[in-house]
Order: sequence, then C-alpha cells, then structure tokens
Amino acid sequence: MNIIKVIPISRGIGKETLSYFTGAEIKIGDIVEAPLRNKKISALVVDIKDVANVKSEIKNADFVTRKANVVKIRNLLSPEFIEASYDTAKYFASNSGSILNSLISKIILENEEKESRLPIPTTTSKNLSEKYAMQGDDDERFASYRSHIRQQFAKKKSVFFCVPTIEDAKKSLKKLEKGIEDYTFVLHSKLKKKEIISLWKKIIEEKHPTLIISTPSFIAIPRNDIGTIIVEKENAKNYKTLIRPYFDIRYFMEKYAEKIGAQIIFGDILLRIETLWREEEGEILKATPFKFRSLFNSEETLVDMRKYKTKKGIFKIAGEEIEELIKNNKANSHRLFIFAVRRGIAPSALCADCQNIVMCDNCDSPVILHSSKTNNDAENYFSCHHCGKKRSADEVCKVCGSWKLATIGIGIELVEEKIKQRFPDIKIFRIDSDSIKTEKQLTKTIQSFYNSPGSILVGTEMALSYLNEKIENSAIISIDSLFSIPDFKIHEKILYTLLKIRNITSQTFIIQTRNPDEKVLEYALKGNLIDFYRKEIIDRKSFDYPPFSILIKITIEGEKNKIIKEMENVKNILLPFTIDIFQAFTKTVKNKSVLHSLIKIPRNKWPDSELLEKLYSLPQYVAIKVDPDNLL
Repeated sequence: MNIIKVIPISRGIGKETLSYFTGAEIKIGDIVEAPLRNKKISALVVDIKDVANVKSEIKNADFVTRKANVVKIRNLLSPEFIEASYDTAKYFASNSGSILNSLISKIILENEEKESRLPIPTTTSKNLSEKYAMQGDDDERFASYRSHIRQQFAKKKSVFFCVPTIEDAKKSLKKLEKGIEDYTFVLHSKLKKKEIISLWKKIIEEKHPTLIISTPSFIAIPRNDIGTIIVEKENAKNYKTLIRPYFDIRYFMEKYAEKIGAQIIFGDILLRIETLWREEEGEILKATPFKFRSLFNSEETLVDMRKYKTKKGIFKIAGEEIEELIKNNKANSHRLFIFAVRRGIAPSALCADCQNIVMCDNCDSPVILHSSKTNNDAENYFSCHHCGKKRSADEVCKVCGSWKLATIGIGIELVEEKIKQRFPDIKIFRIDSDSIKTEKQLTKTIQSFYNSPGSILVGTEMALSYLNEKIENSAIISIDSLFSIPDFKIHEKILYTLLKIRNITSQTFIIQTRNPDEKVLEYALKGNLIDFYRKEIIDRKSFDYPPFSILIKITIEGEKNKIIKEMENVKNILLPFTIDIFQAFTKTVKNKSVLHSLIKIPRNKWPDSELLEKLYSLPQYVAIKVDPDNLL
C-alpha cells in the first residue's frame, strides 16, 4: 500500500497537491482518477511513499486520506513539461494543476488508452534553447517558416507550430503543408472527438519528424523529438487566458522550450513591445532581419472627417472618399472591407442637457443603442454588452428627465444602414457578434463575400481572423473612440489592428478620423514601425510600465462597502509591499462593484518568494493577474 501525492488537474482546487492511498501499481508521471468532494478528477502523480514509512504522518494529519486506484494514462507528460508548468504557475501566482488543466485537452485526458503508450517522453539531448523573433508581413514570415521546418526535418526534428485561433490553424495548414502533407497534422477543439483521438495516435506513432499545427491546448503531445516551437501571431490577445488560471501561454511555451532544449520562434507582423525590447537587450535573437518599415502595395489615404458636417451639426458617417471607393469597387468588381470598432448603432448614449451617460439598470455599465425590425418598422433599443440586459430606447434621462438623449460614436449597425441607404443596389455582408452566432454562419458569410465581386463586408475585429485571402480595398470608418481607452497598451493594439487590415489589402486603404494628428495613424499608413517602437518604449520607461516592471493586478468584486474593507485587509497582508487601490470603470452583473489594486515589481525581481507567499495566502475570491493585459 502506498501514499501518493498528486497535482489535481482541475481549476479552482486552491491547493498545489493532494494525498491519496492506493494499492495499485502506479508510477510517478502517471495520471490517475481521484475522488474529490463529490466528483472524480484527473490527477498527476508526483510522489509515491510506502505507507509503512509515513505512518506517523498519516496519524497526525488533519484530513482523511481517500483511495485512488484507477490509472488513466501512463507517461503522458514529460518531466520537462511538468517542470515548465511549475515555473509558469509560480510566475503567475497560480498552481500547477490549474495550469495543466488549461494545457491538456479534456478529450485526451478522458479517452487516452492507458497502456498503449510510447516510452517515457523525455528529450534525447539537452541542447541550449535558442530564442528567436521574426517581424514581417505574412508572406515573408511563412516563407521563412517553411524553410526552417524543412531544415528541422533534415535534422530529424519535429516542429510544433502554435497559433492563437482555429482559423489561423486552417490558414497555416494551407501555407505550410506543401510537399510534407503526409507528416503535417492539425489539432484544434472544433475537430470531432474521434478525429482528435485518431490524429493524436498518428502523431505519437509516426516515426518520421512531424509538423504539428495546433492551438495551445494540444502542446502536451508526447513526442520527444520536438526541435522547434513556433509561436505565430505572438501579439494576439488570445494567448492570455480570460478565466482562471490567469496566465500567458506564450510564457509556458518559452519555458517548455528551455526545458527540452528546443528553439522557440516568436513571429508576427508587429511583435509585442516587450519582445522587441528583449531583442534589443540581447535576450532574443533575430531569426530574420526585422521589418521596421512595412511596404504595402495599396494606396493609402487619411481623411480628416472634421470637414464633413451637416447644417444641423450631425457628423457624416462616410466621407466622399469612401463613397467614391464604394462606386469604384462596384464598377471594377472588386471587394471592399469596411472596419467598424463597435457593435450596435452607437457605442454610447448621453443626455444632451445634463451630459449623464445612459447606463444599464442591471449592472451599471454604459449601454449600446441597437435597432431591430418588427413588421418592417425599425425599433431602437438599449442593450448592455456586459450583462446582456435589453430595454426600450424610448425613455427620458434618469437624472434630469430630459427627452434629449443623444448618441455618441459610430456603431456597425449604423454603418450598414447608411451604406444601404446610399447604395441600395450593392450587396452588403456584416460580421459582428450580434449578427453572427455560429461558426458555420460566419464561414458562409465570408465565402459569400469572396464569391460576390463588387460587394462590401462591414465587420468588427471578429472578421479579421477569417479574411484569409487578399481583398482589393479596405476602409476604417472610425477608430477614434479607442484612443480614449485608459490602457497603456492601447496604441500598440490600434496599430496592430490597422496593420492586419492593411496587410490583406492590395489596392486602396482609407482611414477616416477626426484626430488626424494622432501619430499612430501616421505610423500605420507609412508602415513606420521603428519610430512607433522608439516612442512607445520611451513612454513606458517614463511610467515604469512593462517591459521595465512586472505589474500585478488584484481584483475583488462585491458590495461596495464590503470590498473596500476587504481590499484594505489585502493591503495589510501584502505589507511591506506597496499597492495602489483604484475603482474599476464599471460594475458587474447584479450591480456588484469592482475594486482593483496594483503592485509594481522590478522585472529582475520577479518572482519574489516573499510576495508570492503572501499572494498565495489571499482568499480564493481575490483574483490575481500577473502581467495583466490592461489595468481597467
């Protein structure tokens, strides 16, 4: 009989390890099925001791040791993979089990055959991990990827090609598989269960080096010949988890590459400011010369929309330049993508008399004006994009009683409506989360757009991942509202979005703005990335933002007076470390308040063992985000 120590592969456990007794033949590295509360979970065995040697510990334990008998999988995870999960958990003040839960496909955990296994998947050699970065347009990057993959195959090494979305996986397959189709595999969560299990087995049994194109949840594939991990679109927000555990998957992959002695390559049209800085500091090498001045074939135009104003002072949605582009697009049987930042008719509504912003009755977030048609009559309504509550827009100001409720900004519904009114004979498609509800519907819309010369696609950022083929023309109706967001990364996010749109445009690219002096717009039009980086890194250094520090955001939700007291308690627990407490911009569902606090740690001082111990001691309802994407 043995006592085994396991890491529970599950979210929300709160403990790094649990203990069980078992009489089964179990080895370190096995994944077992273990009872926890009223359910059974998967757990990774990390220690085994004979009961005879730990009798006193068992007697003095303040918990009852339960039985775990069933071995689910043998040798799924290499020691290097487990070590990388330890390092990642420590860096993001989380626990290893929740990190593993995010990195291992549930289908594999539930269906892998426990006896049909390769030998323990450990690397055959311990080479020094080399870190590279690659900045250039899509065609240049993928040409370099193809060359590198074939070099690795010649060395009898496999390549794990990680992408942020399923659509990126499909697109990458088309660009990379030529000539190596038999050894190229794609894994993502939209595949059917049988397909995933079949592909998983083929990959681990294939004797030839393989190219594995995958979203992050299949990084645990047990091949011991991976020579390179490529992180494509490394600036994509999808690499940060949105639910607990809050961590950056790019960090794990870098640590994993270090452990197995593999190369890691970060690639994108615009690398993160942190990555560019690390290259400048010598932490990362250039895989190819960085492209700091992107040269595009399209003709660019910046339109100052302040010149367009009706007699009543109402702003024009599309200027003459875009109207002329729409006409030419139709005449030449081209395709036009029009980008709108926000959903709805208008992103905000306010009272023209007292300037009070119209808020949600349920969660106190700003509402968005939408339109719906009933019996051919258009009816406007307010919708909260935070909690989903809707109400009629036929109301007065709740503060002063005025009927003068005005809209601010340009939403995608308004863009679509105005273009239809002006050009009723042109086919218009729309992609946003209000109009598109399924993957099938989205794919069909994109295909219909490409198959309809002279048509227009109006879309939010949701459409960008699916525009996989070049289009002739694109236009930005307005991106000005994003500049008002108090986020230290907002300029980088705006430039990245504009570059992605410009990259798929072959002829005409137009940006409308009422802020033509904004330098980011100039950088996007001219493809001037080096000046953008220089300005951004100076600004971040002056405010001690990343990469010069590590930010730790602590968040509590609840009733206002209660969370103020709780945050003060957190502040005392974390002494002598200084935290800055500030109110979140909006409340949550059920009208709960949100309170944030922020800690700044010098980059070379993190992880700090003393602070980590204090963070681990905080209650489970306290959310901790290390290196958060924003401070809102």
